[in-house]
Amino acid sequence: MVRLPKAALTGRFARHEGHFDPGQRIANVVLVVLLLALTISGVGMARLHGGSTFATLARVHRWSTYAVTPVLVGHILIAAGLLPGYRGVWRSMHLGGRLDSRVARRIWPAWLERAERAEPPDREGSTREPVE
Repeated sequence: MVRLPKAALTGRFARHEGHFDPGQRIANVVLVVLLLALTISGVGMARLHGGSTFATLARVHRWSTYAVTPVLVGHILIAAGLLPGYRGVWRSMHLGGRLDSRVARRIWPAWLERAERAEPPDREGSTREPVE
């Protein structure tokens, strides 16, 4: 995690196992927790009309909003491919899941290796001769 900000700017990610890189894993957990806090506090405020519980829910809602905003902005920067380390990632999100193998090798090398092993032998680009 210490190297993630530098990797996002340079594209030099440390090898990691799994579908998500460490930043994605943390962002997913943070987003789920904060969106739950926003939802629960928002529903609580809608049902209450004043009092100390309402004031506490309002503080939770406000601070959850402050915390979730930079996470969402970071997600948008990454999804748009504006950070150099994540260039090309937007294609997998917005163009039907197609991902350049060079981008996958740079960001998700273990996932790419598993995907290549699971690839059927007769797919396009295979060295196997077609059966007639």
